[in-house]
Amino acid sequence: MDAGKYLRVAAVLAGLAPWLGGAGQAWAQTLDIELNKLEDVGGQCAASLLLTNRLSETLEQVRFDVYVFDKAGVIARRLLLDTGPMRTGKTTVASFALIDQPCANVSRLLVNDVPVCKTAAGAAVDCVGALNLTSKAAVALTK
Repeated sequence: MDAGKYLRVAAVLAGLAPWLGGAGQAWAQTLDIELNKLEDVGGQCAASLLLTNRLSETLEQVRFDVYVFDKAGVIARRLLLDTGPMRTGKTTVASFALIDQPCANVSRLLVNDVPVCKTAAGAAVDCVGALNLTSKAAVALTK
């Protein structure tokens, strides 16, 4: 088989992959949030999140309801983070102050809800169900 035939076969298989199974994660409809970094800045703990919209539509308005827990498991702060618009397939960075304490005092972040999640047409989206949370920091990001 020559190189041209290999390329055509590969293209056909790539197009069929979603229906063949085993590749579901690559085509999943998710709203990915990665806690990428926590750092102490001027006596505060600052967080950087990577947000990726893998849903089928751009999200015009998005608000996350986030709780910060201290090392004793007690709520240290509640944050409402507005992050829209979020274009489909686009990754954005959100950086913000978490608490007026060192990051060593933070045990985890909880995405409690997504009370506002709307498309440009104003349609509500179940963003809580679509959340895919990960953390590269020593602190867990949960829902």
